[in-house]
Amino acid sequence: MISLIAALAVDRVIGMENAMPWNLPADLAWFKRNTLNKPVVMGRLTWESIGRPLPGRKNIVISSKPGSDDRVQWVSSVEEAIAACGDVEEIMVIGGGRVYEQFLPKAQKLLLDPY
Repeated sequence: MISLIAALAVDRVIGMENAMPWNLPADLAWFKRNTLNKPVVMGRLTWESIGRPLPGRKNIVISSKPGSDDRVQWVSSVEEAIAACGDVEEIMVIGGGRVYEQFLPKAQKLLLDPY
């Protein structure tokens, strides 16, 4: 199953200038609870905004440019990202906007932050 997971601000913003426009511990706990021990797929800009691999998760970054950080797996397409996840129960797509857009037709579930 492919799931898209996002936190939305009141005005439906999911990010601003490569960062989340808020920092709420409850949001982060909800995100961790839903992604831990699952592969997470993200775009390069999301990767750069996080700045490190998310622990306890296989981190896969989609980019048209070759990646230099060997702490994550770099791929160049949605299909490669899905293949890189292997045989898992759930793939978590964590952003950004273009990656959400590319995965939307393939997604079975959408998780929006309840906080």
